[in-house]
Amino acid sequence: MNRQRFRAIAKKEMTHVIRDPRSLGMGIAIPVLLLILFGYGLSLNVDNVPLAVWDQSNTASSRNLIRDFVNSEAFQAAGVCHSTTETEAIIQSGQATAVLVIPENYDEKTQANEPATVQLLVDGSDSNTARLSIMYAEGIAKRIVQTQTSSISIISAYNPGMNTTWSIIPGLIAIIVNVIAAMLTSLCIAREWENGTMEQLTSTPMRKTEFILGKLVPYYMIGVIDIIVAVLMALVLFNVPLNGSLIALAGVSSVFLLTTLSVGILISTAAKSQVLASQLSLIITFLPGFILSGFVYDIKAMPSFVQVITKLIPATYFVSLLRSIFLKGSWGMAQTEELAFLTFITLVILVVTMKKLKLNLDGR
Repeated sequence: MNRQRFRAIAKKEMTHVIRDPRSLGMGIAIPVLLLILFGYGLSLNVDNVPLAVWDQSNTASSRNLIRDFVNSEAFQAAGVCHSTTETEAIIQSGQATAVLVIPENYDEKTQANEPATVQLLVDGSDSNTARLSIMYAEGIAKRIVQTQTSSISIISAYNPGMNTTWSIIPGLIAIIVNVIAAMLTSLCIAREWENGTMEQLTSTPMRKTEFILGKLVPYYMIGVIDIIVAVLMALVLFNVPLNGSLIALAGVSSVFLLTTLSVGILISTAAKSQVLASQLSLIITFLPGFILSGFVYDIKAMPSFVQVITKLIPATYFVSLLRSIFLKGSWGMAQTEELAFLTFITLVILVVTMKKLKLNLDGR
């Protein structure tokens, strides 16, 4: 081996690396980002599950039972119910993930060492959280109930069989659309730069709005087809029930599709290389969407600062909305707020994209 040639090649390659700070930054930043995301985001534990209570007994024994549930790390107080209607409403709204129902004769049964059965109603739309909530509740009940004949009765709302497929498929649709849509549009402007046609476009009297919409429309149509196919597969192949409105599903999907396409366009304005654009789209959409959206891992089990970050991820809202539409079949204030946040994020991304393109086009 010729050392002089070796040193020359190494020096040349080092010069290229130093002159490309974006690639150098990604090489260093990606491992750090992955470690943070997986370290804080990946957790199979479920903590601080919102628990509402319907205490029909209203005795010292029932209050002690409630205190033992709320004081555990698994549950946190999320409200009080006084009827079956309120119980169903608080689960539907998402304000509570579980409701503890204590019967009127609870104190009498426990004092007489007779079977005392309490009921736990859990939201089965997120099967992982529901299963762990049931496991924690059964553990608490076994520790605090004095008689061996006492038990806890479990009712899973919206997913009686605790079918994990019902919970996974709606979330999987969100993740797939999130990645594919952003990937497609992230390449469109970068491709213009690589092909040398961007200078020709900027020399025409084209407005920024015309440029962005012209880039979005073809991929929007592809995205619509993808969503239709995914929903049909969910219904036919995986037998996931669609309890909600098709109009609500179409409206929510349309907004989210526009959001992810806008993210791709924004990435494409920043990266003039298709390789760099595709890498950025995967990092920005797939990893946060998969780990921090609530698709697999419970958001409430994450640290507080990570929970704040999840609110900035569009997939978080789409996963929640799809599960509500498919399994709960309900639309309330919580779903309206999620759709409003998603729309707001879309508008912000589009405005930033317009600002970013101001230097590249004629500024109109």
